[in-house]
Amino acid sequence: MRIVTIVVAVVAAALALAVMLTAPFALAGLTLHPLRLTSVVWALLASIALYGVFERRAPVFGRIVSRGRSGGTIAITFDDGPTEPYTTQILDILRDAGARATFFVLGARAVTSPATLRRAIADGHEVGNHTWAHSALPLCGPNFIRQTIRATSDFVERTTGVRPRVFRAPFGWRNPWVDRSARREGCEPVAWSVGVHDTDRPGADVIADRAIAGLRDGAILLLHDGRSLDPEPDASQVVAALPRILEEARRRKLRMLTISELLDESGRQ
Repeated sequence: MRIVTIVVAVVAAALALAVMLTAPFALAGLTLHPLRLTSVVWALLASIALYGVFERRAPVFGRIVSRGRSGGTIAITFDDGPTEPYTTQILDILRDAGARATFFVLGARAVTSPATLRRAIADGHEVGNHTWAHSALPLCGPNFIRQTIRATSDFVERTTGVRPRVFRAPFGWRNPWVDRSARREGCEPVAWSVGVHDTDRPGADVIADRAIAGLRDGAILLLHDGRSLDPEPDASQVVAALPRILEEARRRKLRMLTISELLDESGRQ
């Protein structure tokens, strides 16, 4: 529904702009010529393209998974790791809660913590692809995009024996080649339905409150166990907030699955 609302707003704004720009008007006694209609069309197309780049759930460049359907399930995901000691602390908390999650890893991070990747797989979690170095992909061409996805998947597979099946673009930003490149490397592109802006470090209670507010059937929750390639990432607030989030999910009888499990079991939208 939110995507439909945004699309309608963009089109309505573009049409209003077209009317204003193509109708003659006078200023200080001078008749001013309107812009050509072709300029308005290009402005509309540019608006739609920008919407597709920055709105993580936009279907402009193709289908993108942002949640599961019914089934009493959710998926908790962690981006930008692995980083220590935070990823191991998160794995400990998930183990104690009997919950599974998906870790969208950066290749540049993963090479420093191969044992953490192996433990995540051994514990029943999913390791997804988040590119090698968290590049802004809309600024990149198809060859680079496919290379950064492939390099990350190759390393994960060499390290764990399991090739990633899911991919998330850094920042959720995409261009026409991102989803296509991911699928050619065997990964389903995935966005999220609930983001809590935890990298701003608003406090563990705020992170938990925001996450709990979004715990609905089929939700995909975005958290972070790192922060891009920040040399000193601090995910301690996420670690502190996680037990409360998991407890509330259990109270609501929501099963916590990996992304692939969520999609296999409940479908996708």
